[in-house]
Amino acid sequence: MADGWRQIWSDFRDSLRGKPSNPDSDRTVEPPESADSHATIAPGPQIATASPEPPASDPAAADSMPDDSEQLTRQPTESPPSEAESTADSDQAQPAPARRPTLGQYVASIFAITTIPAALVFFTSDYFADMALPSPPAPNVVATFEGGQITLEDIESHLNVLSSSTSSPGPMSQEALLETVEDLVSDQLILRWAANRKPEADESFQHAIKHINENLNLESFADQLHTERISISESSMREYYDKNKARYEGRSFTEVRDEIRRTLVAEQEPAFVEDYLEKLRTSGSITRSFDLLDVPAPSQEELETYYRQNIDQFKLPRRAIVDELEFSASQFGPKAQQEAASALLSIQGGATFQATAERFSKARFSSRAEVPEGSKNPDWDKNVFALVPGELASVFQAGGSYYVVHLQEVMPAGAKSLAEVRPTIMTTVRTQKEQRWFADNGEKTLFTIKGQRYSLRDFYKEYEEASLRDQFEGAEGLKRLADALIDRMLLVSDTYDRLLDVANKPLADETRLRLLRQMMEQEEVDDRIDVTDEQIQAFYSDNRDRLVSPPKSRIRYVRIGLGSSEADASRARERSDEAFRKLTGAVPGADFASVAQEYSEDVETASKGGEFPDWIGESGDPLGELMSHPFHEAIQDMEPGKVGKPFELGGSIYIVEVTERTSPQQLTLDEAKPFIEEYLTNQQHRSMAEELQRRQLQEAKVQLYPQVLEKYLTRSASRDQPPSQ
Repeated sequence: MADGWRQIWSDFRDSLRGKPSNPDSDRTVEPPESADSHATIAPGPQIATASPEPPASDPAAADSMPDDSEQLTRQPTESPPSEAESTADSDQAQPAPARRPTLGQYVASIFAITTIPAALVFFTSDYFADMALPSPPAPNVVATFEGGQITLEDIESHLNVLSSSTSSPGPMSQEALLETVEDLVSDQLILRWAANRKPEADESFQHAIKHINENLNLESFADQLHTERISISESSMREYYDKNKARYEGRSFTEVRDEIRRTLVAEQEPAFVEDYLEKLRTSGSITRSFDLLDVPAPSQEELETYYRQNIDQFKLPRRAIVDELEFSASQFGPKAQQEAASALLSIQGGATFQATAERFSKARFSSRAEVPEGSKNPDWDKNVFALVPGELASVFQAGGSYYVVHLQEVMPAGAKSLAEVRPTIMTTVRTQKEQRWFADNGEKTLFTIKGQRYSLRDFYKEYEEASLRDQFEGAEGLKRLADALIDRMLLVSDTYDRLLDVANKPLADETRLRLLRQMMEQEEVDDRIDVTDEQIQAFYSDNRDRLVSPPKSRIRYVRIGLGSSEADASRARERSDEAFRKLTGAVPGADFASVAQEYSEDVETASKGGEFPDWIGESGDPLGELMSHPFHEAIQDMEPGKVGKPFELGGSIYIVEVTERTSPQQLTLDEAKPFIEEYLTNQQHRSMAEELQRRQLQEAKVQLYPQVLEKYLTRSASRDQPPSQ
């Protein structure tokens, strides 16, 4: 449990402070995204000043559509065998089933919205352009606004809260200081908005703030375990080093001492935390009424009643089972109909759909596709459902494409049987009974800790908000969750007793401001955004060529870890060269499956001949920003059916064979609509946020004093220069 709390709230704090998450987490590694604690809501110019060389404006290019030469897709949500940074133990991340989150992850997920960094920026550079350079009201004042001011001391205090390092920070640029000033003025504008809005009256806001403070304290508790509470003797560290000298080859005990201490602390932590919790449980005067979590299961009669009352949900239209080739005009241009006719002649001459699809690689091929009536263009339904099963249709046009279709079977309209939909109905009815049960018994006490009452309603609210049904299913699952919450509350109470909340107050204040920013944007901007179908259609018409589903690949691979030393890496390269020679025929009789089983360090995939179960490629979002994804880039040019040369990535060597690859496909309007709507929503958000910020700036009458910042930078640079010899 402590591991979960530490990682999640380390990520949370790191998000605030603008650094990546801890790579030592055992969670699935996703492609990295920018985490800038001073990130702005929308690009725009900085505060204009009378300084001779004001900082450059942030470019707005990132918010415009990319050029035609750019890929308009981003990387997959399904994670390929990418690698995390190497840990002290040289453990490598590998494709694995998703892991269920811990209790700490569940609690943090309720308030994940607070980890989104957002800071207001100042627009209207011409608002200040004509002002003469005024004198500050005091030598340490860098900015004033109606009702307040920002000082150098405010800047340093702010940076201390956000800093993730205890060492002295290096020299700062004028741009970085200006961003900090923007942050601080932004905070004051947010507080001004909050003074009128009074969000503290919102139950959801109170709930979020409570958990933010609790989890900051739990993070501090976890940090104390590593720095103070768990004692590791010098002799035990030396003994560990002597037993693992091969692992630390080439490094002295002094060089790896801290690394060894962290390893030993991690080994002792589970037992320490459990002992610590047991002491808290003993002194906690806990009472439990867990029989309240025994929700009656749905009866057969209730399932049948729901099925009858909701039969329309389970109706099925006619469905055509077809082999199909689609020749999109956006791919083939004026020759689309001609190419479709050529494909039809080939099939009529005896060629299979599969073979014909290989000849016309730009055509979208579907084999035994089940197409419900009404799910495609009406012209498609008119032509296909008029066929007799077994008949091959003449080339016809539907929408912007020409089709060659072979109808294999027509499945009549009807309804799914109760047996077919029983799991779905069971889940729905169980949820309904659960909600009624907890509503009817909500005021009853589920447990008490030191006389503090925790009701069934309180418990169910946490359960619902965190979407924990898959992790804590049924009465026994709910009881496990209740016990975990009791442990959490005991630890939270203990952290308050030790005044950790006082130590964490500056960071708690910062997170409160973040939540207020999110609320203000939601009410003042997001709730007023309106994207119409007409706008989506116009965007689709103007950008059809860019709205393409990217290719994906299926692979099998061998992964060999590089280890933690140069000697390990050298041995790994020798093994990969040996495996590659076998795979390329230098060693007779070696197939990929046997080589993967012999050499690959991914146990799960090696046992399956190196087969990775998912498709590797970019996501279906054609308007997403292209993110760095080295593994995908490394395999995208490999020829299917041939083993690629070994390459190193993320602490491992990979030997990959692409077994199958799809072709890029033109998206229909329905397929592209979610991405277009999101893109246009973001555009409207930026425009409306600019206007909101402009209005706030004018109302606040902000005045910046760049000469104070320049003097501060000069003094800082002088202090940081080494003494002359």
